[in-house]
Amino acid sequence: MMDRRLFLYGAAGAALAASAWPAAAQGQFPSRPVTVVVPYPPAGSVDLVARALGDPMSRTLGQAIVVENRGGSAGTVGSQSVAMADPDGYRILLTTQQTHGTNEALFPNLPYKTQENFAPICGVCTVPHALVVRKDLPANNVRELVDLLKRDPGKYNYGSTGNGSSSHLAAELFKIRTGTNAQHVPYRGGGSLAQDLTAGIVDFSFVVLANILGQIDGGLVRPLAIASSRRVARLPDVPTLGEAGVGDVDADAWFAYFAPIKTPAERIKVIADAVKDAMEQQSVKETFQRNAVVARFRSTAEMPAFVDAELKKWAEVVKAAGVKVEQ
Repeated sequence: MMDRRLFLYGAAGAALAASAWPAAAQGQFPSRPVTVVVPYPPAGSVDLVARALGDPMSRTLGQAIVVENRGGSAGTVGSQSVAMADPDGYRILLTTQQTHGTNEALFPNLPYKTQENFAPICGVCTVPHALVVRKDLPANNVRELVDLLKRDPGKYNYGSTGNGSSSHLAAELFKIRTGTNAQHVPYRGGGSLAQDLTAGIVDFSFVVLANILGQIDGGLVRPLAIASSRRVARLPDVPTLGEAGVGDVDADAWFAYFAPIKTPAERIKVIADAVKDAMEQQSVKETFQRNAVVARFRSTAEMPAFVDAELKKWAEVVKAAGVKVEQ
């Protein structure tokens, strides 16, 4: 019996090797694990999305997806590691508008250029920012907030997750569009910002919705609007800023995959197709919904124009607001 089992296992293994060998010999991609670099620490929203997509992508590709967290310097460390990688599709990046939309305007000595050093693969999702106010601020809607800020310029403050962060630039864009003024209070993360909003130390802020849902649900802060082109299912009664009378203030945090420039187009297509298939899986849909992540697939063909528009948009905001940061 034992000899027969060994024979069967050996035969099965030989058959598998024989079926795999021609694909590898012909250069089928991928023929080994693919590393997805997340240029931020573990347990954040980008990491969550990378891991949610990783399992179904690996099933489609027939190879493991290895998520590598490589944070530092506002995402530039991990991004640079991909920019310098071999353009073979085995080391790619899942990142945000920070590294590939705003950093070029904020850091003159950025060690990479989005359009020169990266080939876009596809967009994945957006994470909306919510305009929230402390619960006792005498403003029940966006118009009343604008009136309040105009009545006493500089009296009120707004918090952000740091100089040059997406929440900072969203607030600056809001100020530009409404002609208002408020004092900036930068924090080192969303946790301390949410805590001070709850305590009433901060008057208002643009916060990634996923990071403030608990306080909204508990009535500790009040959402006035969503800085996006569409309402979010999680808060269906909260209008967009456009619906509230303030246009052109879309400030979604967006996530997208990029590869090193000169990565073969056929390999980029393989990865993009795997991402699109993964996004159709129920487990991914549930993870996105639970964490207020809005699925928004952007094809490889759509990405260049989208990224170009984002780079120009945020460069104008940084210049108009005079935002200064240290790298």
